[in-house]
Parts: sequence; structure tokens; C-alpha cells
Amino acid sequence: MLSKKIYPLILIAAAFNTQAATINFDSLLPFNNYDPIPIGYGSTPDVTVSYSSLNLNGSEAYSDVLLWNAGYADLNTAAFAHTSGLLLSIKLTAVNPNQSITLNSFDVAAYPTGAVNSTLTATDFRVVDGNDFSNILVNYGPYEVSRFATQTFSPNLTAHSLNIILGTDWNNGINNINFNVAAVPLPGAVWLFGTALAGLGLTRKTRKI
Repeated sequence: MLSKKIYPLILIAAAFNTQAATINFDSLLPFNNYDPIPIGYGSTPDVTVSYSSLNLNGSEAYSDVLLWNAGYADLNTAAFAHTSGLLLSIKLTAVNPNQSITLNSFDVAAYPTGAVNSTLTATDFRVVDGNDFSNILVNYGPYEVSRFATQTFSPNLTAHSLNIILGTDWNNGINNINFNVAAVPLPGAVWLFGTALAGLGLTRKTRKI
């Protein structure tokens, strides 16, 4: 009898569990510098991840971004735009239209070769709505990215689709993109149904006593 009484509550709790994941390009080692990131790398059953290098107006210049071994500050590996002057784009989109993605954090660093200053300007650095390039959810740029120490950003943004934009110098790179996927939210009627069932079980127990 106990299992029947708590079963609706278990269903409700499970529906709001989240699944966490981190896109870490170190897992692709060994690779050559300038190798493209494999299509869909980091995708899960709930999230599609896509990579591209964009023109300043948001149109696609290349359907990839490239990889680099150690050298971007203290990152082990980094991803960067296909050509300097373009925007790196990493887009995460929930597979289920009723799901949402929370972008927790990611690491950014700059390449030090030929450095005159200890930082390198990211003239365009933002997170936009993955379905609307002009809808800026958070804007970090212009930002002075360190050439010698990894910087972690924690936007804590939630949307159906999120697009990380970094440019326009390909000596700015990114790694360790951490996100959560929220399960399909339950309609209010389901909450009421589950609560009623749980209450029914408690009522029956009271009557037995």
C-alpha cells in the first residue's frame, strides 16, 4: 500500500529532474591544430549542439569552428572561429519543444603569441536567443580576455535555444561549456491530480487507524 501512495509523488518529482552536461574539447584529444570540431559534438538525447563561424550580420560563413591544443592561456584545448574576423557560434537547442536549457558556465581565454598586452579584446561577446540572433540575452563585449589565465563566465540563462557568440579575433577561444536541461514541465491539472491521489492515500490510511 505504501508504494501506491507515494507513486504519484515520485512521478511528479521525476518530471522536474534536470540533466547536466559539459562540452569539453579535451575529450577529442589527440587532434591537430585547425581540425574542425566534429558535427554535433556534445549533443545529448535532449540537446542538439551545432557549431558555425558567422559573419557579423549573423549569416553563416563556415559550418564549423576549429580546435587548438594547449596555448589559449591555461586551457588544455580551445575552440575558435574558422577565420579571424568572424564570430564563433556554439548553439545549444533543446530537442523537445517543451524543454529548456540553462547555460551555467563556460571558460574563455586568449592566445598569447605576439602579445603586446596581457589581454586581447573580444569585440563581440554575448549570448543570444538561438532562434533570434538579434535577441541579446547577455552582452559581455567588448571584453578584455586574459592571455594568461582562463576566465569563467556564469550567465545562468534559461531558454529553449541558446547561442554563444565570441569574436572577432580567432585568438579568443572557449571550452568547458556546462548546461542543464529541464524536463517537460507538468500542467497544473497534473499537479492537482497527483496531489489528490497522494491525499487519497493518506485519507485511506487515516480511516484504517
